[in-house]
Amino acid sequence: MKKNTNLLKVADRKKFFKDLALSKKRNYESNMAFIRLYAEWIKRASNKEWSKRRKLLIDEVYKTNRRLRLNSAHN
Repeated sequence: MKKNTNLLKVADRKKFFKDLALSKKRNYESNMAFIRLYAEWIKRASNKEWSKRRKLLIDEVYKTNRRLRLNSAHN
């Protein structure tokens, strides 16, 4: 019977899953730090400034969506 060389060794799998768990934890902590920072900015920012930035974000989403639809139509 031929041995499958694509399978990771047990030690390698354990290290892979340990590294994956650490990566997920760091990613979660990074996301939470951003959310806290953004929440603080929202609390401090005036409604006018907040609305202006929100409008810029929404406009960029629409531009990107339109550009992607045009590119996919040409392909």
